[in-house]
Formats: sequence, structure tokens, C-alpha cells
Amino acid sequence: MALAQTNLGAITQIQSGAAATVYVVGSAKTSYIKSFLIHSLNNTATQNAEVHIVPNNSGAVGTASSVNRIAKLGIGTADTYFFECAYPITLVANNDTIQVKNTEGVDAINVIVLGDKEA
Repeated sequence: MALAQTNLGAITQIQSGAAATVYVVGSAKTSYIKSFLIHSLNNTATQNAEVHIVPNNSGAVGTASSVNRIAKLGIGTADTYFFECAYPITLVANNDTIQVKNTEGVDAINVIVLGDKEA
């Protein structure tokens, strides 16, 4: 198994009260998610975020819910949270996703996923 040794994507900005897919498996390429960074743009209050590992739903992108939530975070003012796994999260099927919700606060958060995928 060769790895692509490439970036998994750009920074995704998620507005307050919104959710976004920050990574999606495509072209049947197994992906290995080592970590991701979530940065709060709020300079006065804590931003709350949820991280979901969402399996595909009969081939389509699935929906984030409490069943697939792996973290609920309170990110301090203008702070960055590093979510790093001891062993990579492995996503194997088309349209498996990582989704992040910006649940509370008045400002956006920035998210980037770090890892690799099959070549």
C-alpha cells in the first residue's frame, strides 16, 4: 500500500450555528486521519464545536448525530485545539466523512484535517 503523501485539503471556515464536511473520502481511496486543528476566531468568549466521524449512508454522505460524535469541545478565546489520535482514524468507503459543527458562540472556527490517503 503506497501513500499519496499529499495534503488532505484546505482550511474550512465554519460559521456560528453551522456544520460543514471538512473531509470526504473519494475515489475509493482509504484515508488515514492523524489529526485536525480547530481554531476559534472569537476574541471574547468560548466557541463550542462538535466533531463527527460519519459513515456513508447507502453510498451518499451521511448525517452528523450524537451516534457518530467523537468529541464535543469548548475552545478558548482565540485559541487552537489540536485533536491528535494515537492511531489514525481510518475511513475506507466513498462518502465517509468528517463533519464539524460550530454549535455556540458568535464567530467562525477554522478547521484543517491532517493525514494521508492511498495513492
